Amino acid sequence: MAYHVNAVISRSSILAYAALVLLALHQPAVAQEEATGPLAGYLDDRSSPEALIRSYYNAVNRQEYARAYSYYSEEGREPDFDKYAKGYQNTKSVEIKLGKAQPDGAAGSIYWSLPIAVKSVSTDGKDTVFTGCYTLRLANPANQAVPPFHPMSIMTGSLTPSEKSLEESVPEQCETP
Repeated sequence: MAYHVNAVISRSSILAYAALVLLALHQPAVAQEEATGPLAGYLDDRSSPEALIRSYYNAVNRQEYARAYSYYSEEGREPDFDKYAKGYQNTKSVEIKLGKAQPDGAAGSIYWSLPIAVKSVSTDGKDTVFTGCYTLRLANPANQAVPPFHPMSIMTGSLTPSEKSLEESVPEQCETP
């Protein structure tokens, strides 16, 4: 008889646990909730080359130039932050289309070439489309044993004006880094 009671308790415990798991699965995770206020539309993600470039242009669209500047590696960015920020003083907004990132491994790092097209709208309302490529780098995280940690960053970016539409301006591929 005691065995039967233990079996019932075990089944009850399992059912209760399963119910809690199902309930938890139907609750929205905090990270998935829509941000409001000053964080509405904020994107800061370095988990892939595409995510990093989306985050970069998100910062540009939000006129958060210090954040945008931080996505560049120290070697790859304009040394003068004020000069960098002034380069965007007439930019009202940007829209991007990305191609497929092409990886290339090197001693202790991974590099990617990422084709991109950018549509820039100036403060006077003029649209300009650019075509080009970004080179991004991530030092192998397993090899970064002491601070500071160096996340994925932009090494170089090259954009030139395009006469084509945004969608048609994305290069098929870029040179391997």
